[in-house]
Amino acid sequence: MDRQDRTALKKTFTSFDVILGLGVLAVVAAGLPWLGQQLDMAKNARSRDHAGRVAQAILDYHTEMGQWPAAHGKPVDLSVLTAVPPPAHTLGTMAATPESPIEPDARPWVEELPVDSWGRPFVAAVYDADGQSSPTSVSPSDIIPNTAGRAYPMSPPPGTTIVVVSAGRDGILQSNLDALAHGPEAQFRGDDTGQVLQGRGAGS
Repeated sequence: MDRQDRTALKKTFTSFDVILGLGVLAVVAAGLPWLGQQLDMAKNARSRDHAGRVAQAILDYHTEMGQWPAAHGKPVDLSVLTAVPPPAHTLGTMAATPESPIEPDARPWVEELPVDSWGRPFVAAVYDADGQSSPTSVSPSDIIPNTAGRAYPMSPPPGTTIVVVSAGRDGILQSNLDALAHGPEAQFRGDDTGQVLQGRGAGS
């Protein structure tokens, strides 16, 4: 093979390498939107899970304190969920029986406040059945024991709704909490996500 043939072959391989590289880049570029969608879906799922933990902590607060942590429809100061209940708290009263006495150790409802997948706090509100933050009775059939032997409601009292929302990736809250609480079904706007925990039975 003479020098001219080698030069031509080298140019051929160089052109082939360029075409192959462009093809790989095109495939990667085409897959980026799909990959971004998958990542967003995973982050939204994680945010919904954390929102559910916040909603459950709010419900546990109501069970133990006999009232909601905020007035009807008002934003909940979620930092109260990391506080230790006062000495006169009603911790475990729903599970208290002669065979299962009230556990004396007071702990916060959450050790660390869950945040959404973008590191931002959730926005939450409670919509009570009678529009107040008064104590509400819960049927024994609606409670389950936890690992400590206490009993907590599985869902809010009938007619009561707990709404916990993440502003999503853009950090702009677009959903209306009142609409989420009172609409026929929870529809978050934009890239917002979260949980709507509704009580079963009359008034819900």
